[in-house]
Amino acid sequence: MFLYVFVAISLAMAAPALWRKDYRLQFPCLVGLSGLYLVALPMEALLQQPDDVSQDAIFRFGVMAILCLVAAWWGYEWWKPSPAMKLLQFDEKKLVKAAMFLVAFGAFFAWKTRNTVPDIDPETTQWTGPIVIYSTLSLVMRYGAMLAAILFFRTRQWKYLLLALPQVVQYANLFLIGRRGPTGEIMVVTCVLLFFYRKWALPLWLMLAGIFAMAVFSYNIGTIRATNDQSLSERIQAIKAADPLHSISTAGMAEDRKNIEVYNGAKFMEAKARGGHYTLGLHFWNQIVFGFVPGQLVGKDVKESLKFKLVDDTLQTGYEKSNGTCETGIGEAFMAFGYLGCGLFFALGAFMRWLWEGATRNSVLHQLLLMLFTLPSLMTFSAQLWTLVNQLVNISIFVGPWLWWSLNQTPKGRRRKSLNSQ
Repeated sequence: MFLYVFVAISLAMAAPALWRKDYRLQFPCLVGLSGLYLVALPMEALLQQPDDVSQDAIFRFGVMAILCLVAAWWGYEWWKPSPAMKLLQFDEKKLVKAAMFLVAFGAFFAWKTRNTVPDIDPETTQWTGPIVIYSTLSLVMRYGAMLAAILFFRTRQWKYLLLALPQVVQYANLFLIGRRGPTGEIMVVTCVLLFFYRKWALPLWLMLAGIFAMAVFSYNIGTIRATNDQSLSERIQAIKAADPLHSISTAGMAEDRKNIEVYNGAKFMEAKARGGHYTLGLHFWNQIVFGFVPGQLVGKDVKESLKFKLVDDTLQTGYEKSNGTCETGIGEAFMAFGYLGCGLFFALGAFMRWLWEGATRNSVLHQLLLMLFTLPSLMTFSAQLWTLVNQLVNISIFVGPWLWWSLNQTPKGRRRKSLNSQ
């Protein structure tokens, strides 16, 4: 029953896209469509595994999934822009310099990443050592490339588009090795820029086809990554042989554990309900420390001392998630505040509405943030919420100072054309 309710709400969120072209890039529509394959399909597969997950755990996850979905929608509809909504004005020449620095900075560390042999942590099988710092800093190139793309669409000067080319090449390379995030991000960036500057809205049929293609891509990611060392023709044959459409069926998910995130979420929520040691949001700080305090420089002990000591209730249930998997933002919100954790999705919905309204008012800042946060906000339902917080911190550190420096601070009495007025 809860699965049917979740699907019905998702379809209702996406329904206005049938007659409103401007709605197709908005948060509720994208959440409604992506939720069908990120949450609903895995939930259906989970229902076919009654021996692995208790009925109480499935019930709890279903209730929380609906609460989070409704809260996100409500938050988006609740926030209304003020007629006097203030928008920051930026100087074009300074923004160009900011974009140039960010692209050069990120490109340098992308080169360092490619030329560094990673150390592997035997416990997590994840990268460790200097390459972690290099790969993190290389992501800064995205910010400069997006700023350059915005400048190009505003001024029609091709030289600005050249600044974005290194990141486009990076997107292509990451797509070939099976990275889902960058693939989705370049699609979002393209659609946002074409909508705001060319008034071109994605046709509904193309949007649905893209959602379907992304679902197939996401649930066949293991096969794609396993064939990285093969030629393109061999990779295509291997993917065809793996029957990619079967992976997005409920039977295929149940067979190959494609629903692992939802499975993790149900298990973690069950453990937290038994133990009762909710994080109260303190885990967000722990993740910021994890992401921004380099243990390679300050030492592991110092890094761990900066974190809050939180109780791991999964020790009571004997469950441990697989490396490289998530527990869903739905599960994370429950582990923070119980059912009241859906309020985090309410705040997310309001934040995305704020970004959309500012972007429609020709704000450089809002358009940049909309391109950066659209995909992560959708992925919170199947991945994590804390990645949004860490991304906001990352943007504040690397882009914030440049945007502040680029503000149009023309003294009163002097008229100067700002970028937002173009």
